[in-house]
Amino acid sequence: MAKGEQPKPVDGPAVMARLAKRSVLNDIHGQAASVIAVGERGHILLSVDHGKTWTQQPAPTRRTLNAVHWVDSRIVWAVGHQSVVLRSQDGGKSWAKIQVLDDPETAFLDVLFVDPKKGFIVGSYGKLFSTNEGGEKWTETIQDDDPHFYQLTKAVGGALWLIGEFGTVWRSDNLGQAWEPLDALYEGTFFGALPLAKRGAVVFGLRGNIFRSEDGAAWEKIETSTNALLHGGVQLRDGRMILTAGAGKLLLSGDKGRSFNPVPLPDKAAMPISLWEVGDGGLLVTTDRGVIRLEPDDLAGGGKK
Repeated sequence: MAKGEQPKPVDGPAVMARLAKRSVLNDIHGQAASVIAVGERGHILLSVDHGKTWTQQPAPTRRTLNAVHWVDSRIVWAVGHQSVVLRSQDGGKSWAKIQVLDDPETAFLDVLFVDPKKGFIVGSYGKLFSTNEGGEKWTETIQDDDPHFYQLTKAVGGALWLIGEFGTVWRSDNLGQAWEPLDALYEGTFFGALPLAKRGAVVFGLRGNIFRSEDGAAWEKIETSTNALLHGGVQLRDGRMILTAGAGKLLLSGDKGRSFNPVPLPDKAAMPISLWEVGDGGLLVTTDRGVIRLEPDDLAGGGKK
């Protein structure tokens, strides 16, 4: 090792922990009855019964995992700190490391596949990688600036939304070949977007900031009763939108993001992070204390119009 050079952080398999299902879980994604939640210390939890019971799965990393994405019934991707990328080819039961970037300073923060071949990974300092080969080969797109990219999401109509710090709201109508920066009237950090019809979206982030646009051109600030960090969001099959807010609280909208009302979690001390609606209508919320499952009746009437 050269003089002054820092040793690379040593990684290894995640510890199989009895209380893993009560740990910090940063993201959740599912397909049919199967759901995967990922989080700190390389913890990967799999449920095959709509999130009612969970089992920790072996993982080849102890690094924090920030995002997980199902491509189909077999292929699942997860990304995290120190540029770690994992792939499962058996529905989340076993995982292998995939080499995309070897940089302990890079945190990968989201992963999205728009079809089995084309996918993206985004992260800190403007990191944006894409593949057209199902993840066998990745190409980096270098940015002029280097904001942290926190989320990449796909609209029903096919547009992609890329969200990040410094008010970053980018939209692509050609699957990431070119990006159009949109001015959402806020220079702070956004953590996510829920796309609307007609090329609009609801974007959300720090200090309770929510902005809404029907077309991506004219934006309106949505007032709420919270100044908490808004980290995750999901649109339910019935059209309602839900955001994770402060400790023990969600925000629910029944009018396509024009207004939001608070909904308490059963554990009022839990910090909600990410959301997923499972096939039987339940809502799964990842928190710093594991996964909370809400039944459809828990949200009945909440913002529904």
